[in-house]
Amino acid sequence: MIPFIVAAVSVIAGSAASALVGGGVVGALLGGIASVAVGYVAREVVGTGQSQPQQRVQTPIYTPPPPRIYTPQTSADYRSLYQPATAGATASAGLTQSVRQPITAHRVVYGETRLSGPLVFAHTRAPSGSSKLDILDLVLVLAGHEVDAIGQVYIQDTGVSLDGNGAATSDPYYHDGKAYFQLWKHLGAADQTADGDLVANTSGAWTSSHRLRGRAYLHARLDWDDRAWPGGIPNVSAVVRGKKLYDPRDATTAWGDNPALAVLDYLTGGYGLNCDADEIDFDSIIAAANICDETVVRPGGSEKRYTCNGAFAIDSSPDRVLPQLLSSCAGRLVNTAGVWRLYAGAWLPPTVSLSETDARDVVTVRPGRPRRQLVNTVRGTFISPAHTWQPTDYPPVSRTAYVTEDGGVEVSENLDLPFTNSPYMAQRIALITLEARRRQLTVQFPANLAGLRLVGGETVALSLARFGYVDRPMVVSSWRMNEDFGVDLDLSEEAESIYDFALEDLAEMPAAAAVSLPSNVDVNPATPTGVTATAATNAILLTWDDVAESDFDHFEVWESPTDSADPAADAVRLTEVKTTDYTRTGLFVGATRYFWVRKVDRSGNVSGWSASANATIGGSAAYGLILG
Repeated sequence: MIPFIVAAVSVIAGSAASALVGGGVVGALLGGIASVAVGYVAREVVGTGQSQPQQRVQTPIYTPPPPRIYTPQTSADYRSLYQPATAGATASAGLTQSVRQPITAHRVVYGETRLSGPLVFAHTRAPSGSSKLDILDLVLVLAGHEVDAIGQVYIQDTGVSLDGNGAATSDPYYHDGKAYFQLWKHLGAADQTADGDLVANTSGAWTSSHRLRGRAYLHARLDWDDRAWPGGIPNVSAVVRGKKLYDPRDATTAWGDNPALAVLDYLTGGYGLNCDADEIDFDSIIAAANICDETVVRPGGSEKRYTCNGAFAIDSSPDRVLPQLLSSCAGRLVNTAGVWRLYAGAWLPPTVSLSETDARDVVTVRPGRPRRQLVNTVRGTFISPAHTWQPTDYPPVSRTAYVTEDGGVEVSENLDLPFTNSPYMAQRIALITLEARRRQLTVQFPANLAGLRLVGGETVALSLARFGYVDRPMVVSSWRMNEDFGVDLDLSEEAESIYDFALEDLAEMPAAAAVSLPSNVDVNPATPTGVTATAATNAILLTWDDVAESDFDHFEVWESPTDSADPAADAVRLTEVKTTDYTRTGLFVGATRYFWVRKVDRSGNVSGWSASANATIGGSAAYGLILG
């Protein structure tokens, strides 16, 4: 007898043993007979245990201490559970900033992105022939593995040009015939040798044993110069072509930005899930990799369908990293009987059919989603190379027809894509999210043993004569073996049009805004004049004249016990003040001091040196007494 079919307009309570979800649900199912999937459009779902027989139970696959048990609270479509803020926040935060702390996690880099890293060594030394510690050596670790290449270097957020020896070639890091910044790049090879400059110039603090094998790092040398470093120690970062990835299509290992290969690397890596080869469905990886490498049109040309470009800290949990990686290919990752299968965001025609004859019990049809789950606009950020590799808004994606259906009110959702660096790719992924959310049909299908032909994430053709459904595409969003030797399925509406797009759907990305600088940004301030030095008791009072300037920042006061034609070499900087006077205290009777003053503006430009002024502390005693 064909079971009765029930139409429902509200969420049907109940549970299933596996769900196509993302975020917090990651793992193989107990018993190896059910399917669980991680999707890029899902949020963390953590619930409490239930007493019903059909309980949805999952254990995380990363199981050091005792495994926790996750019980999702709803059998809704994985797409409707997505809250993108949880997927994008941790990946891109702070990547381009150096970190100064004793213990921190290394990073894994896929594709190409800009990043800095932890400062693991700092050393000051004096240039040859000088006693001043004017050279600062810094070592910044970029990645916890070998990388393919280190490209453009940034100081703060400005790219700096380097010559073949790594020395700066442009102002302000190079001027008057001298480079005040030099960089050495180390890719992290297994046979990497120690940095020769550090070994030779750090007096044993960095030796030939300090090789940092398997760690990609930068050695930056900064020579003190108030024009180059007016703000102190800068942030140094670089664009990195990251990890070399194994490709099962040709059994080679090389750099690439294919999301399927990045997911495979994470599944098999020790910093990821550490899976064995027999836990991976390589056919699905190959199929997904081929989809990602397909060429699609974009304004002004073409690009790969999907790429993966970003980094994460190795102490990030899999239920954070996997959704971020999957977001780069609009993908879903399924574990069935202990084997991982990957589906990239593309139309997969059904290969299996379901009808009333395959049902063992009541089929429940839900034709619409709750209003709160419907959106008509998707916004978010991607990592923009044109904006110094910072998170940048991509043009929002919307459908006029959907806005009209929703009463003319824009209902938007945020979708951050931390592993996507193309605005057009970001829009295509956002379109997939939007179109999937507007497909509202879901079906709870208690199948007989015909359900054994299916796995989570697979597309099926559903025929229900009573509803007029004939080979209607549906995706298996959850799968569970039932105690009655059947399979309980949750099906969500699927369509080829979800993955289609037209060129006019993609908006041109606005060019990076030009920075409007003051007209006097490269103009040195006026040199202070009228510097006088007046002796007092154990002190000398300095005063000088000034010419008012709109971008004034501060004055520098320099001092030497002798006169000099080159204060930069022979004097020391005493202080920085914003007034036109300064009192030098702590001097003894008979002490003579020479002083120079110069002005600095907000752009770091400095004036010429003022004429020197000097004074001698008067009195009969040629000594001083310090108490305390």
